[in-house]
Amino acid sequence: MEEQLERIIQLIYAAAVGADEWSALLTAINTAIGAVAGFYAGLEVRQGRGAFWYTVGHDHQMAQLYNEHYLSLDPTLTHIVKTPGKAFACSEYLSESDIAGSRFHSEFLIPNGMRYVLSGVVSMQGSMISLFGFQRLLSQAPFSRAETDFMQRLIPHFAMADQVAAKVGVISDARRLAMTVLDRMDYGIVIVSPSGQIRMSNHRAELWLESGSLISSHLGRIRLAVPDDNAALIQLIRAAGASDHRDFRVGAIDTAGVRDGLQARILVLPIEHEERRHLDDNQAQVTLIITDINQQRTMAPHLLQQTYGLTQAETKVAVGLASGKSPDELAESLFVSLATVKTHTQHIYQKVGLGRQAELVRLVYGLPPLF
Repeated sequence: MEEQLERIIQLIYAAAVGADEWSALLTAINTAIGAVAGFYAGLEVRQGRGAFWYTVGHDHQMAQLYNEHYLSLDPTLTHIVKTPGKAFACSEYLSESDIAGSRFHSEFLIPNGMRYVLSGVVSMQGSMISLFGFQRLLSQAPFSRAETDFMQRLIPHFAMADQVAAKVGVISDARRLAMTVLDRMDYGIVIVSPSGQIRMSNHRAELWLESGSLISSHLGRIRLAVPDDNAALIQLIRAAGASDHRDFRVGAIDTAGVRDGLQARILVLPIEHEERRHLDDNQAQVTLIITDINQQRTMAPHLLQQTYGLTQAETKVAVGLASGKSPDELAESLFVSLATVKTHTQHIYQKVGLGRQAELVRLVYGLPPLF
């Protein structure tokens, strides 16, 4: 019995993050307690209906019939909601006369071949109740005290799994929202691990990867067609993954395709620790922004200037920093001193309310706050 318990506990936590595991979990519980059918469900009390159902041994029509017509008539539910966190065998609180006078039993349970129920409320959060129920046939004996105690030992694990599932649901929703936003960008976004393993990519990035002439995926890792550029990109990705984010200078690589003459600029910036949890992936640590050099889509310089009150010189520096250039490179390209570039940079950060180059890149490229 202890081995069965350990196995079932493992399945509970597996089911919390993967709905495909529910059938195996409920089947294992059926076997352990001698039930022929069972369910795990969430009930929305205010609306008087089921929010979710996982069943084994019941057909879909039976679950639907219960949800629509017999939920409010179920005397087992009326009893167990009074004591959340406790498992009950129906023989403990329903007499034969109770059964005889119950429409739930006479019209629903017994006509479907069931008679005895072992059930319990796992948790109550607001108007949502999580509960389980397992059934035996009319020809079987009632559930025993040992079988009820077995289910009692599972309740704390079900409760913890409910919390895990809720967090996973929130994270997954955030991840889906992030992908929806990123797919609307007209430049490529690839999220990678410090080793260059691709964790996420938007639609525009997928087009770059599929073309393969300039950038591709090799064994799941990002790879540039030009070996020297690829080596430089790997170094930048590793540095971004290992950075503390505050002092990291955005890296940039200009690279060209080997066949069609495409040219792209790739910016490399880290994802902060607090932001990674929204992506449901702790290895998602570095953002790559891929743009066609001839068709870069950033905030227009005049809009940047008007919105934040930048001078023309400051705007040129801001655009240069956002393109991944270093202060030395900007001083050379703008024909000014390094001290002048640094002064402009300080003024830019003060006016736009930012403190780091990576934040400026996010602003100019219109990246959502998640990144």
